[in-house]
Amino acid sequence: MKNIYLILKVACVVLLMGACTPEEFEQFDNSTVHQDWPLAMNRTGHVVDSVVWYETEENHTKCIYEYDQNNRLKKRTLYTTILEQGQVKNKMSVDTLEYDGDRLQKIRVISCTDPYHHSDQLFFYDEEGRLIRYGYGDNVMCFAYRNGCMDSVYFPSDPEMYILLDYDTRGNVVRTLHRLMEYDMLEQPTGKYYTRMYEYEYDNNQRPNFNVDNAFMYEPLFGQGGSYYTFVRMISPNNMTRYSLGPEIWEYEYNEQGLPTTMYNQFADVVPTYHPVYRFTYRAVE
Repeated sequence: MKNIYLILKVACVVLLMGACTPEEFEQFDNSTVHQDWPLAMNRTGHVVDSVVWYETEENHTKCIYEYDQNNRLKKRTLYTTILEQGQVKNKMSVDTLEYDGDRLQKIRVISCTDPYHHSDQLFFYDEEGRLIRYGYGDNVMCFAYRNGCMDSVYFPSDPEMYILLDYDTRGNVVRTLHRLMEYDMLEQPTGKYYTRMYEYEYDNNQRPNFNVDNAFMYEPLFGQGGSYYTFVRMISPNNMTRYSLGPEIWEYEYNEQGLPTTMYNQFADVVPTYHPVYRFTYRAVE
């Protein structure tokens, strides 16, 4: 198994280095800023117990998180009430997390409205325990590291596409540079590529802890990660407050431990009618 991890790591790094130009890597040079970063895994002694989002009686969601005796997240159960085609419908889905030691290996997502259908997310690590490959159906991503931090992402389906990361002095991802495939008016690839920069801002407080930081492609918080890659939030120790696309903004209230108790999310100028917020509850762990 270690040989498989090593092969995956070498393949990802070689292909990433081939796809990116020296000028772009120099622009995103993280060689000196990460030495004193507070690691995202350095948490207060609390994990998220539940999250509730409520807009109306016909549109609300509750999520319950269960942990094993080692405080590893083992199950996420999502209860959703939504108005569809004039009818109020109740739905449920369950994410079951499987580990090999302390490493999250697989997440099985099952919709309880269709228990015969499931999908798996797969995680692969190098010998140092760093995530180097993530797979979800036909979607596969590789991650490369430099100077102790994850600095670039590669897509095996197209070696010409990649993402470069830039950090602030606290270890938050503040910029990502994307090399993307160009499509024509009929949504067909033109064979050309273009680059686009995105920027992110954060507060000074710790993110809610679900104890799955090492598997940073999994977002335990429902309703997030649709417009940006999950890893941007999950490898940053603080709470995201702004994303340049849109722009998208987040506002928080905090408890005495400095952890969010409420979170309000808004995209561009689209203001929800009832100003719904996410409400967090926590439980203490040793």
